[in-house]
Parts: sequence; C-alpha cells; structure tokens
Amino acid sequence: MSQFPRRVLTDTDVSWDPHANGAERATFARHGTVVDVEPGSALEAAYGSGNLSAVIPVAQRGQGDDLSRAAQSN
Repeated sequence: MSQFPRRVLTDTDVSWDPHANGAERATFARHGTVVDVEPGSALEAAYGSGNLSAVIPVAQRGQGDDLSRAAQSN
C-alpha cells in the first residue's frame, strides 16, 4: 500500500533526478495510473502537480489482496 496514492490525470512523460551515471531517469505514465507521490516532492514536480489527482480516499484504495490470483482456478 502506498503512503501517498495519487492518480495520473493525463498521459505524460516523466523525467527526474539523473541516475548515478548521469543519464536522466524517465518513464511514461498513462492516465489513470495510480502512483505513490509525496505532495511537494521533486517527483510531484516531474509529474506536474496539476496532472495528479488529490489523494485517493481510503474507501477507494481497495484491499492488499486485490491483485492476488490465489482464488482463481484453471
């Protein structure tokens, strides 16, 4: 469970903090993706604070077992 879950509002390329070898870290984030981004952080600036939703309410976060496939049968 992330501490600061936020939803990406529009597709965006995210670039931040150069790697130790000097290469820029970059990734593509599709709209609707849930990310763990602390408010006021450099990572929030990389996503664009206006491109992240408000914190997702606890009631909408789901349970830790949501991604488990243990209950599925073949």
